[in-house]
Amino acid sequence: MKRLNLESLDESLRLMPKPNLSKEKETQIKRTILNTRTPKTSPKKKFNYKAITASIGALAAALLFAVLVYGNLGQEQPQPTQLTFSSFVDEDITKISGEMNEDTYVSDDRTIINLFYETIGEMQFTETEATNIQYREVIEVYQENGNSLETFHFTDSNVVMIDGNKYEIEASKWHDFKEIFFTEEYLVVEDVEEEPVEEPEEPENVQESLDNELAKAPSERNWETVLHYIQEGANPDRALLIAAKENLDTIVPQLLKAGANPNTTNGDKDTPLTLTTSTEVASVLVNSGADLEHRNARDHNALVKAVYGHQTEILKLLLEAGADPNTTVTPNSEVSVLWMAGKYNNQPIGDLLIQHGAELVEGYELESWLVSQIPNLSEMLGVKNSLRWGASIGRLPGLEAVQMPADPSTFPGQFGEPFESFSVEGGTADVYGDHIFIKPDGQDLYTAYRYELNPGDNVTVADIESSLGEPSSNHMSEDKRFISYNLGKYEIRFAYDGTVTYPKAETDIEYLELIYKQPGVAERAKDVFNLLAENNMSELASLVHPEKGLLFAPFLQLTWNPMTEETEPVTFEAEAIPELLQDQTVYHWGYGGGSGLPIEMTPQEYFNDYVYTQQEPDAVYVNQQNLTAPEFFTENIRGMFPDAHMVQYAFHETVPGEDLSWVHVTLIFEPYNNEWKLVGILHNAWTP
Repeated sequence: MKRLNLESLDESLRLMPKPNLSKEKETQIKRTILNTRTPKTSPKKKFNYKAITASIGALAAALLFAVLVYGNLGQEQPQPTQLTFSSFVDEDITKISGEMNEDTYVSDDRTIINLFYETIGEMQFTETEATNIQYREVIEVYQENGNSLETFHFTDSNVVMIDGNKYEIEASKWHDFKEIFFTEEYLVVEDVEEEPVEEPEEPENVQESLDNELAKAPSERNWETVLHYIQEGANPDRALLIAAKENLDTIVPQLLKAGANPNTTNGDKDTPLTLTTSTEVASVLVNSGADLEHRNARDHNALVKAVYGHQTEILKLLLEAGADPNTTVTPNSEVSVLWMAGKYNNQPIGDLLIQHGAELVEGYELESWLVSQIPNLSEMLGVKNSLRWGASIGRLPGLEAVQMPADPSTFPGQFGEPFESFSVEGGTADVYGDHIFIKPDGQDLYTAYRYELNPGDNVTVADIESSLGEPSSNHMSEDKRFISYNLGKYEIRFAYDGTVTYPKAETDIEYLELIYKQPGVAERAKDVFNLLAENNMSELASLVHPEKGLLFAPFLQLTWNPMTEETEPVTFEAEAIPELLQDQTVYHWGYGGGSGLPIEMTPQEYFNDYVYTQQEPDAVYVNQQNLTAPEFFTENIRGMFPDAHMVQYAFHETVPGEDLSWVHVTLIFEPYNNEWKLVGILHNAWTP
């Protein structure tokens, strides 16, 4: 029998062209060859039938290999296999551990496990033959009994190794999980400090490097460096939000071209379009697919913000791009942006809206409104010490209607109803144009005021400290940082972006808040009013100023009266107050407001006619007087009582059937040993 020349056949097969085989085909061929491999035998002189049989088997395997090879020649190259997470882990994960920069992390927190499923668990794993890879982080997942389910070795790029095989992944999802999991909260601290092991320098984390660059001040930030990190694989979305907010019309197009999402959002749910005040930037964003109807955390879209910020050109751009001219301030509101423009008395904005089809909402009349007093922080700081002094009594300079605390019941008659209300921590905020008044839950008065700076009103932290001096405190709340000034009975604070590390000269103020500290003069005045209504003079005496006593002035005759240029109001010492209503002395209190006749009566008679407590007040005013110029308080009352604060109670109809009848009772207080003490009771009334 002729001996088979297998060496010649092997050489021929070796020289044949090698096709690109899928992993499945390659495994099939290898298994066939292994199952038919010729066993090693000792040579024998006689015929070895087993060896012949094995040789024939090997020849058959070789022929099968040739058939498989030629069968794959000329066919389309197979696509890399894509696998889902369930291909590696098909059981529930109960714990996750990881290793990064020699630190070990572990968590069985369900929130972290859910985040793992939402990020890594949603990845597609595509086979790759990538080389020259360095693995940096390790994640291992476990089942309920503590057994390991799988180990993932991640790189700085988009490659992960699982069971010795390499796969390409979506790097952004891995970064999303890593930024939360690899923190000190989940760090496992070893009891024994191990000797550090020197390892080769690892490649740069481009996402971390990008974030560090973006945290720099605008004057120090290098946008070429930012774009370089993005080209290296960093996520460009945060860079787009910053560039849009800073109105960088040359940078925004480059970021969009690099893959930034035009509808990405920040912590306040603002998109680049709702942040920018540049028509050039807005135009690029709109042309790149920015959502015109997206609403932020306040439920404002770009059109509402343009009207709110008095931005005529951006409004025109949005309308021409298809924005709805009948947009309402919030989705659940009936107040349209056209009505807002009318309240602002902004004719160009109103005309633009009407030209594009806006219709005035029936039932909303354009009456007087607080919005006519548009604040400007730059102007407030321009008058030395006016902001600090005004805030110390609950006011802002140039804004007569802004006074804390304030009675919401007086607002409808003065300014109409708020066009927007929304929940804030511990209360409700009512919006009147540019003015936001905050009322705590369960209380009757607004106790805080907020003003959000409009575009063009650029004030920095450095500007505030230059004008008001060193702040009393500096603290963080959510993603906002505040510098605060303690002004005795009030606090004024300024908010700015707490995520940036800009120098003070480049950190813009976003809004200011004027806060009334409770309990304060309004609460003490309520106590006094109740004691007066009960004629409880003994308790009242404990609240009277022990040194200045208690002054009475009818018809606001504090320093003057109609009959003489000067007047001397009646004043009683604190010791006389408990028995005051039993005093039968007839005193000269002043003169009648209409008649000019002298007011001469006993204290009890005076209380009956001029200290009105017969009904609950219809309105409360703090450090201001209804129907009297605000200067009366600052010039007359504070002229006599330099540290005075006051509360006025207004009664709208004290004579049944007389619409014009009204009475005001004003209580004046000064601090004494850190307590409010009563120093005066003023009267004013309608006279027929």
